[in-house]
Amino acid sequence: MRKRRLRLRLGAALALVAALAGAASADPPDDERPPGGLVSRNAERLGLQGDSLAAVQAVINASGARHADLLAKLETARTAMRELLTQPVPDSKAVMAQADAIGAIETEIHKNRLQAIMEIRALLTPDQRKMLLALRDEEHARREKEGGECESHAEPPPVPTR
Repeated sequence: MRKRRLRLRLGAALALVAALAGAASADPPDDERPPGGLVSRNAERLGLQGDSLAAVQAVINASGARHADLLAKLETARTAMRELLTQPVPDSKAVMAQADAIGAIETEIHKNRLQAIMEIRALLTPDQRKMLLALRDEEHARREKEGGECESHAEPPPVPTR
C-alpha cells in the first residue's frame, strides 16, 4: 500500500515536471514580446509624430521596463519551481504554492500588456485606432501565411503522456 502511494506521488510529480517542461518550451507570447511592438513598428503608418509620438513612446518605455522586471521575477519563480521538483519527494503544498506564484506573475505580465494597449489607444485618434486594428489583423494574417500561426492563437503543445 505504501509503495503504491509512493508510485502514485512519483507519477504525479513526473507528470507535473513534463507539463511544466512543455509549457517552458512553448513560452507564452508575452514572454518574448514586450508591449508596444506593433505600434513602434508602424508609428509612421499610424501618423504618429511630435507630441503624440512622444506620449505613445513614453507608455511603451514604461510598460517595457515593467515587462523586463516581471520577466526577471518569472524566471526566479520558475527556477524555484525546478528546485522544488528536483527533490526526491517534492512537497506537494510547496509545489502548488509555487505554481500559484508563477501564475500570478504571468497574469501581471498579461495585465501590463493590456494596460499599455489601453493607454496607447487612449492617446490615438479614432482613425488611428481603426488603423491600428487593421495593422494587427494584417500581422496576424501574415504570420498565418508564413506557416506559423500568430502566437496568441497558436495551438498549445501536446502534453506528454509518459
